[in-house]
Amino acid sequence: MINFASYFSRNVKNTLLLKNGVNLAHKGPWVLVYPNTVIDEWYVGDFMSAEYTVSVDFGNNEKEIIKCLLVAGPDSAAVTVFGRSNLNSNLVEFTATVSASKVSLIVSPAINDNSTLANGSKLIFSAHYFHTMNQLTP
Repeated sequence: MINFASYFSRNVKNTLLLKNGVNLAHKGPWVLVYPNTVIDEWYVGDFMSAEYTVSVDFGNNEKEIIKCLLVAGPDSAAVTVFGRSNLNSNLVEFTATVSASKVSLIVSPAINDNSTLANGSKLIFSAHYFHTMNQLTP
């Protein structure tokens, strides 16, 4: 059985402290990226925004990590990429849509420098969600 006390402790302002030498790792499950692939969905009554770290892998020399923000209301959503690092070129592009107050984060292969799509890229993500603070009104 895992002893979580050996990895975490309570910290100031009711935060969780990772003990020295403890890190987080992500490997999957991954999804294959094709045009208009929905990678995450949630209702605006549950959350109002999310911060994502997205890792994309397309063979030996095509890799990318991206930080993006998504904010949504009952009728609209906006996604902003604010950090991106890759080996050769952008592998994916992001859009967001809202339908019946359900938000979708959508990824599509980007057209790279030699005008080819990175169809079939493998993608994983982690998310930090922020709850809606005001009750939605009709």
